[in-house]
Amino acid sequence: MKTCCFALSFLAAGLLSAQPPTPRPRMGPPGLEQRLTRDLGLSAEQQNKVHTTLAESDVLMSGTRQKMQDLHTAMTAAIKSGNTDQIDRISQDMATLHQQQTAVHAKTMAKIYSTLTADQKAKAGENLELLMGGPRPGFGGPNPRMRPKAPGAVQ
Repeated sequence: MKTCCFALSFLAAGLLSAQPPTPRPRMGPPGLEQRLTRDLGLSAEQQNKVHTTLAESDVLMSGTRQKMQDLHTAMTAAIKSGNTDQIDRISQDMATLHQQQTAVHAKTMAKIYSTLTADQKAKAGENLELLMGGPRPGFGGPNPRMRPKAPGAVQ
């Protein structure tokens, strides 16, 4: 009898461990669109404009992500081979691509910012913290990386 109970316990343990884990709620921050809607109180019209703007940005950025990944792979190969000329060329290509990504991001944020009311612009923060992914209301103080540096200050 004890052997039978022991065997059934192992069988039950095996069945339970074979089950897929139960999904847990996502603990990470919600997407920019949802965060802006919640924190700035966007109207339905503003939400549509933000959604369209972010979708356009995503289309523009989709090709650059793969290019950057390819450049990182090429850089690794150049480093391993010690090819300094290739390292210089790849670094320049990365810088150009990063500049393009930065410009697309800034233009997207400008387009979103232009849809905000004066009150919403004030809520977005002096340095556009909410638009740029900085602190949210009630979640700590200002982001020191977003503060302007004093003239002549060393970073």
